[in-house]
Amino acid sequence: MTVLVSDVLPDALSAALPVEWAGLDWRPTGIGAGLLSWQGASHESWRATTDAGVDVIAKAPRPHAAASAAAIARAAASRAGVGPRVLVVDAASGVSVEQALGADWRVATGLRLQAPGAVAAAAEARRAFRESGADLPPRDLGAEAQAMLDAFAAAGAQLPLTIAPLADALPRMRAAVAGGPDAVPSWLSSELSDIQLGPGGAVLLTGGTTAGLADPLADVGSLLTELSPTVLPAEEAFALLWGTAHVGAFARARLWGAIVDLWVLLRAMQAHALDPESEVGYLGYLMFRTWHAEHPVLTGEVDVLVAQAEEGWK
Repeated sequence: MTVLVSDVLPDALSAALPVEWAGLDWRPTGIGAGLLSWQGASHESWRATTDAGVDVIAKAPRPHAAASAAAIARAAASRAGVGPRVLVVDAASGVSVEQALGADWRVATGLRLQAPGAVAAAAEARRAFRESGADLPPRDLGAEAQAMLDAFAAAGAQLPLTIAPLADALPRMRAAVAGGPDAVPSWLSSELSDIQLGPGGAVLLTGGTTAGLADPLADVGSLLTELSPTVLPAEEAFALLWGTAHVGAFARARLWGAIVDLWVLLRAMQAHALDPESEVGYLGYLMFRTWHAEHPVLTGEVDVLVAQAEEGWK
């Protein structure tokens, strides 16, 4: 039986769809329902096949997720050739419809990125997006992390003891990366699940939840934090992501990675507070990411990186 669009899709998404798609058989994809990721759970998505035989996926922000430039970023990635083909985008509501990837595409994992050339291809995709000239709003994940910390403090919420050292180090880290390169379009995601690996080593960027105009070293650092040390040594991964080796630039990228780690942890806490009964498992995700986030602070690496960041980036 046909599932009417008005029965299953949010009003904003229904309004954004082409009229001829209103009667398609839209089915929830289930993506996000079991992912331990704010990025994976910030949108709801549905799948259908058009009368022309094209499989499409419609995405809309969840009610508790702040509307962002994610849909605009996905469209920009599509135009730059580094994202799935976007067929519909509505900036006001944050909804989009994209052509579904085929069965020969796979979500990136640490293991899959160890394939020869995989990290280099992901680095090139991120670099192409940085060079796309996309018109995006400014994004500073350090400022956003500080705002979340302030909000938790104002609400009298107690930070987990494992997060507190990284939160205390945030002002120092932000000061160390201030005055960096000019802002450019940046994907800024530390989620390997926001990378799709396809035939012949092809790579596409998905998600877009964190995208915006930012320090390009923040974009590099956001991916570096997940690649190191499980996929590649930090210095080797940085050389692929940035294109050159430089002590100061490397230190800044590592500091941005630590800032992004804190942002992700706070975002997971915020998501749990907004939707404590969610199936997504925000608290499990929090535990999963904490060991990695606290490491540079507890080992004293942050102190070394702050000093090295003074060498600039070029």
